[in-house]
Amino acid sequence: MADLFVNMARKEVCMKRYVLRGLKAIAQLLGYSYCGLLIAYFILRGLFWDRLWIVAFLSSLIPWLFLPIFLLPLVGFIPRKQKWFSIGSSIACLILIGWLHHHYFSPESAQFKSNSYDALRIKVLSLNATWYHTTKEALGELIYREIPDIICLQETVSENTKKLFPYIQSSYPYNFFSPHLAIFSRYPIETKEKINLANHKEFQQRVILNINQQPVVLYNMQTTAPWIRPQKIWPGLNIPVYQYGDRTAQIQDFIQRIETETLPVIAAGDFNFTDQSQDYSLVASGLKDAFNISGFSFGFTWPHGWPLSDLIKVTNWKLTVPLFRIDYIWYSPHWQSHSSHVLKPVGSEHLPIATKLTLLTPREISKKS
Repeated sequence: MADLFVNMARKEVCMKRYVLRGLKAIAQLLGYSYCGLLIAYFILRGLFWDRLWIVAFLSSLIPWLFLPIFLLPLVGFIPRKQKWFSIGSSIACLILIGWLHHHYFSPESAQFKSNSYDALRIKVLSLNATWYHTTKEALGELIYREIPDIICLQETVSENTKKLFPYIQSSYPYNFFSPHLAIFSRYPIETKEKINLANHKEFQQRVILNINQQPVVLYNMQTTAPWIRPQKIWPGLNIPVYQYGDRTAQIQDFIQRIETETLPVIAAGDFNFTDQSQDYSLVASGLKDAFNISGFSFGFTWPHGWPLSDLIKVTNWKLTVPLFRIDYIWYSPHWQSHSSHVLKPVGSEHLPIATKLTLLTPREISKKS
C-alpha cells in the first residue's frame, strides 16, 4: 500500500513537471516569436514604411505593440542558461521607457515661451461629433465650459449645428456650414472655401479669419478612415487587408496646399491616422502637432463608446476607453502651443481636443528655428 502511494506521488510530481515544462516552452515560443515580429517590423518599416500595408497596420498599434517588451525579461529568467536574453530584454525595456518619456511625457512648450505681452493668443477646440451621438445640449455645455475662440466640428448634422447657433451666436457671430462640417468663430471670416482633397467624397473647409487685423488660415479637416477589408488575391481566396490609400492621397493634397500658404496656418480635425504613420510624418514635415508640443501623456481620442459590432456582429459590447490618437490640431511655425488637452467625453465616439496658441514675433520664429 505504501508503494502505491509513493508511485502516485511520483506520477503527480512528474505530471506537474511536464505541465511546467510545457508552460515554459509556450512562454519561450511566444517571447521569441514576439521578438521576431519586432525585428521584422523595424526592418520592413525602414525599407517600406506605409508602402506595405502590414507595416502601416502595425504602426497604427503603437505604443500598444511595444508594451509586451516589459514582459520579456521574465521569459529570459525561465531557462537558467539564457541570462543573455534577460539582459538584452532589460536593456530594451530601458530604451522603451526613455522613448515613451521623450515622445509622450516631455512637452516641448516648457522649453520655450513667448516674451511678448501683447502677443495674439487664441484657443482652438476641435470635435468629431459622430453624427447624432453628440446633442446640441452637450455641445453647448462643452463650449460654455471651455470658452474657445474657434470651434471646428466634423461629422455634424445640420439639425444640431444650426440649432446650436442661436444659443451661442452672441459669442460666436461668425460661422461656416458645409456638408458634415462646421466652424464657429469669435472673429470675422473673410473668405470661405469648401474643398475636396484628392477629389474624394469627404469635404474639408478652408477659411481666412481676421483676428485683430491679423489674417489667419484655418483648415477644418476630415479624411477617409482606414479599414480592414477583404481583398481577392487568388480566385476564391480573399484575405483581410488594411486599406488607407484614400487617406494618404488626401494628406498629400493637403500638404501641397500647406506648402503654398504664406499666412499663419491652423489645421484641426479628424485626420484618421496615428502618430507613427507615414502620413503623420508627412504632415509633421510642414506643421507642428499641438498636443505633441504642449500636451502630456498619450492623448488618445478614439474610440469612446464605439460599438464592437462593427467588427464582431454577434456582440453588443462597446469600447469605452480610447486607444488611439487620431484627432489633431496642427499649426505653422508662426505659432507656439503652450497648453493642449484631451477633454471629457460629450457623447461622441471621439473626445474633444483643445489647444491655446500664441502668435510669435518674427524674432521669436527665427530664434525657435
